[in-house]
Amino acid sequence: MRRTGKAVEEVHDLEPQILDALYNSAKSILNVSEKRELGTVLFTSVNDDEGTITAASHISYILTQLEKKVLLVNLDLNKPDGLNYYFETSRDRKLIETISASSYLSEAIQQTQYENLEVITIEDVEEPAFIDILNTKNIKAKLNPLKNYYDLVLLIGPEAEQFEHYSNIFELAESAVTVSKDETSDYRKVKRHIDKLGLFNMVSFGIIRNSK
Repeated sequence: MRRTGKAVEEVHDLEPQILDALYNSAKSILNVSEKRELGTVLFTSVNDDEGTITAASHISYILTQLEKKVLLVNLDLNKPDGLNYYFETSRDRKLIETISASSYLSEAIQQTQYENLEVITIEDVEEPAFIDILNTKNIKAKLNPLKNYYDLVLLIGPEAEQFEHYSNIFELAESAVTVSKDETSDYRKVKRHIDKLGLFNMVSFGIIRNSK
């Protein structure tokens, strides 16, 4: 069974200033990634998992409109159905099942209704099991070959405040975008989160502020 995604409709319905901000973010990510030969971008937050999925979904679509091929991977175990709101996905093999059974992460890739935009979804899994997978299955080694087939691989990370071993997530990417919920964000926590990117030699694209 497939669910109708809304990425195009949602992008078209956004307020002009929000659309401009997302477009400028997409252009910045693209320009810096091409200049510095970056292949993976992590979308992360301290307290805004919904905004993180929304930003990553919209920007992945905008990048396809800039004639780039994009793979979007959901690593947020607290939002396993998060991509279903924006994209049509099948109920084929998902992330954890594929990593556990195969050496090829490509077997989990699902096409969406948009040309040049494909996704990998995550199933409903408990955090200890997910951490065990991160520690033992070498996801990075299985993810790296996919960069040969896409202009950019975008990763959606879990909310940092709710996930204890975030270093395992940081290790999967070369760069990161931090999403911040303006009304409830503790600036000090956001700053500490961004500072950690440097410890993992990650390029920071700065903050996308979610005003909702």
